[in-house]
Amino acid sequence: METTAPRAAKSSLNVIFRISDICKCKLSSVVVPPVSLNPKPINQKEVHPSFSEEEAILSKLLDSISSLKLAYVQHQQAHIPYDQNKIRNSDKLIFSQLESLSKLESLYNEKLINKPKNQTSAGLKIKEHEKLLVVLQSIVQDKESEIERLKLELCELERENSELKDMVERNHSCVRRLNLVNRELTPNLFAEAVNLASRSVHDFTKPLISLMQVSGWDLDSAVRCMYRETVFHARSHKKYAFDAYLSRVMLSGVRGEFFLMDHFDRVMCFLDPFEALINDPHSDFSMFCREKYFDAIPKEMEDSFFGNLDHRVFLMSGGHPRTPFYEAFVKMARWIWALKMMSLTFIPKAEMFYAKEMDWFENDFMESVVAELTPNSGETAKVGFTVMPGFKIGEAVVRCRVYLSKS
Repeated sequence: METTAPRAAKSSLNVIFRISDICKCKLSSVVVPPVSLNPKPINQKEVHPSFSEEEAILSKLLDSISSLKLAYVQHQQAHIPYDQNKIRNSDKLIFSQLESLSKLESLYNEKLINKPKNQTSAGLKIKEHEKLLVVLQSIVQDKESEIERLKLELCELERENSELKDMVERNHSCVRRLNLVNRELTPNLFAEAVNLASRSVHDFTKPLISLMQVSGWDLDSAVRCMYRETVFHARSHKKYAFDAYLSRVMLSGVRGEFFLMDHFDRVMCFLDPFEALINDPHSDFSMFCREKYFDAIPKEMEDSFFGNLDHRVFLMSGGHPRTPFYEAFVKMARWIWALKMMSLTFIPKAEMFYAKEMDWFENDFMESVVAELTPNSGETAKVGFTVMPGFKIGEAVVRCRVYLSKS
């Protein structure tokens, strides 16, 4: 016994009113796309109806409507003349078509409900993946930018490493040459020692100025206190005032016991001069470094740099602080010590001289520390201050280096 018959009848009654409206319409033409000749395998399932399924439902719907119209015409014809058998058969046919339409309606509604849900789920997933793709693309761009930055940084480090390597090789070469000074001392070799000492002073000036700036020193005021009459061609040239200060302090007022010739090779054999201090913390070179640090770096300056006097305390206790600042100072101090040692070795001894402030520039005894400021033949210029003193060895002259004041 079938229990679903009443349900089908109820559904059919709902549909018949819609069909009656459709039957009143004039059906001109219906175009149905051709059905694919390669149907999908039976075991292949679709999550939601594809376009071919919708077209199939539409085709069945049109067929059922046509059959329903035909059954309705037969039902009317069965009444004229009245034929009970034909009426019964036409009724069965009408109800059969209505049931078919009801099934098609249920099938379509079921597919219609499932389709948006599945499509919405897929759409949300697509949007999520699109957002994720944008994020990943942004991350990739950031990583590419980071790679480019690191490449540039690597190139810069390689360049600096190459420069440091060249500098170490040059210093090592110079040290090896100066180790021979007590056996082959010439004015040319002494001039090279002057150049090395001048360069070492300039190298130490860089961290000194940086610490002064960080500590709040007024560099312009400091320069004016040292050289009031000098007019600088460029603000960057004021660094030479600090070179002049250091060279004057380091080369003046040193005692003869700091320069024993038998200690020269012992100190110069070390590539790192700080190793010479560790090897013999009480040598004449060690005492020279200690005394010259006190002269070059006053208490107020050290306290402003570091907030304490630890360097001084350590030096006064007989040690040498292994800090970057003091190590840089020791590198400069060794070349000054070597230059002073060599100047005392000559017979007659090398005599040091300075150009006075506002003296006229003389090419035979002076050279401009800024090459572009060197006056041409027939031109005159005045000395602002001496950056590195000159030396006279008999008839030979190592010219002093001066900064020329702007007229």
